[in-house]
Amino acid sequence: MNTDAQPPYLLGIDGGTEAIKAGLFDLQGNLVAMGARTYGTTFPRPGWAEQDPAEWWAGLVGAIQDCMAAGQVSPDDVIGLSADATTCTLIPMGADGQTLGNALLWMDVRAASQANQIFATGGEALRYSLAGLSAEWMPPKMLWLKENDLERYEQAVTLLEYTDWIAYRLTGRMTHNVNTITHRWLHHGPSGGWQQAFFEEIGLGDLQQKFSDEILNVGEVVGGLLPDVAQKMGLNPGTPVATGGGDAFIGLLGMGVCEPGDLGVIMGSSNVLAGLAAEEFHVPGIFGSYPNALIPGLNVVEGGQVSTGSILNWFKQNFAQDLASQADADGSSIYQILDGAASQVPVGSDGLIVLDYFQGNRTPYTDSAARGAVWGLSLQSSRAHVFRALMEGIAYGTADIIQTFRQSNFTVERVIACGGATKSPVFMQIYADVLGLPIYIASTPEACLLGSSIVAAVGAGAYPDLVTASQKMAQVDANYQPNAANRQAYGFYITQHQSTYQQLKSLMQAMSHHIDSDA
Repeated sequence: MNTDAQPPYLLGIDGGTEAIKAGLFDLQGNLVAMGARTYGTTFPRPGWAEQDPAEWWAGLVGAIQDCMAAGQVSPDDVIGLSADATTCTLIPMGADGQTLGNALLWMDVRAASQANQIFATGGEALRYSLAGLSAEWMPPKMLWLKENDLERYEQAVTLLEYTDWIAYRLTGRMTHNVNTITHRWLHHGPSGGWQQAFFEEIGLGDLQQKFSDEILNVGEVVGGLLPDVAQKMGLNPGTPVATGGGDAFIGLLGMGVCEPGDLGVIMGSSNVLAGLAAEEFHVPGIFGSYPNALIPGLNVVEGGQVSTGSILNWFKQNFAQDLASQADADGSSIYQILDGAASQVPVGSDGLIVLDYFQGNRTPYTDSAARGAVWGLSLQSSRAHVFRALMEGIAYGTADIIQTFRQSNFTVERVIACGGATKSPVFMQIYADVLGLPIYIASTPEACLLGSSIVAAVGAGAYPDLVTASQKMAQVDANYQPNAANRQAYGFYITQHQSTYQQLKSLMQAMSHHIDSDA
């Protein structure tokens, strides 16, 4: 237990792709204890990804039990809880309140043809993604369900997101949170909310009947913790459960991103970039902006990179396993050894350019058929050159997104980052130099858990609003300032990275379609 932490405490829940976590924080944002349980994903067919909500529930109960045991805190000192989870994870619910089969996970892209069909209709409802509609998003998934699993579609009384499913299991109340339905369901509050004419046009005219009538803002209380649930988890019945949202967006609060000017970057297997704008705007190349989706009166602006940390992991697994014995002997890691070697390679990796689209491009092109590329290789190119070029390529991809933001007059003054990549000083300095912006590191790597605790603090009445709670509970530690000479040198390589996609676009799409047709 953190001896600096003092009661009362907030309990945050983070439903991720591979595990569900629970974390106790005090009102200053100090982490008291954590618990985590893993669960599996099934892939019945190429492009499909499913999870069993029964495993979520067992994991949630176990994670909270572990967290409470590790923290050794009294349930009387836990004044509120809230949950975030993956977005675009679809759970059909039956009339008896039970799930109808497995959930369709966010990464499930079986609805690719439905996404293209929907995007072809045009119309204002597609304002949030003007470069193309992702097969990950909810309308394509819902249309796929109706066209391919009609029995389950018709039996579904309510369609929920993972976040709202957790809230339902904790309180017995089915609601929608404004965060995920705005981000991924095309809900638009200023124009009346649900886009019924759009749903009718795409063949989902009956869809709104499967939505809850109750839409809650982030931080609003869904209800009190059910007595039987509280008993299992070692908490008090009636403890207020506050409405959460999507993991990356609740994570903004945990990084202290609560006003315009800051950009939060969650660095994991993929990167999610998000910030807040005073005015609503919609342009190709970004996701959003999403009005009132997190903090009332502000718009969330989003960008994303599909493959970032996963590319570095791919390189480590395939080209650096011989370093494992050295890492063990040194008490370090393979990544640290690769970092050390990459730090000796000059800016631009002696002419190597990596396109970071190993699993497609999320923004600014929204091109699922794009693929990775490496060019500029010479007989001088070493493993260290390639590893540094991978890090630089990822940073160039981030720079593309920020440039698109700026072209829309969305100002980025500093970047606040969290996640595994922040452990690498070499990588963070590359980011700062490529972007020409200071990179601040969130004090807790568990920004989503802290964000959910911040939401719980508002629901419990400990703070009056999300901005105040975030400012009080979220902190940054280290920061990396851009090197002016490196920044200037990177200008040429950023341009080469941007040109690479334009030059190879047709080739990559043809290859992707050829491979898909052979599958």
